[in-house]
Amino acid sequence: MDCPKCHQPLETITISRVQVERCPKCAGTWYDKDELRVLKDKGSRGDYCWIDFDLWKDIDKFRARRQQRYACPRDGSPMTTVHYGESSIAVDICSECNGIWLDKEEYGEILRYLEGMVDSRSAEDYLKDMQEELVELVEGRETPLSAIKDLSKILYLLELRFVIDHPRLASIASRLPRF
Repeated sequence: MDCPKCHQPLETITISRVQVERCPKCAGTWYDKDELRVLKDKGSRGDYCWIDFDLWKDIDKFRARRQQRYACPRDGSPMTTVHYGESSIAVDICSECNGIWLDKEEYGEILRYLEGMVDSRSAEDYLKDMQEELVELVEGRETPLSAIKDLSKILYLLELRFVIDHPRLASIASRLPRF
């Protein structure tokens, strides 16, 4: 495969045990279907796994950007430039193979965006996230193991948010006997 930006042959590299293709000239990276989601789930020790973010999940939420006019390195189809979630980060997606092209710094920008999402959430937001996870489990949109993993991470982040928002209460609670 060749880089859609500078047409150099892509080289295979490994990020967190996921093989992706990177351009040695421009440092852009190609992610086959689900590879970016897998890396997102592994990011920051799994703190982002509960964020149900999938570029293909809700096509109505795509926000188009100025088009880069890249061709998919996998199948040659024209790619579409869209925003990553609610961020200003532009990613190029192929509607045929569901692959994603990120320019040099965009993966790091995505991780910073996800970190900001986690840091800005309130305890109420995390409780709503728990409710959504339970609904997904009951409706069968997520496997029980995946839902339990997500709920566990949300509870962990809720605990951290509680400690940050209420340090005196957290200190008192930590001295209470455990059952």
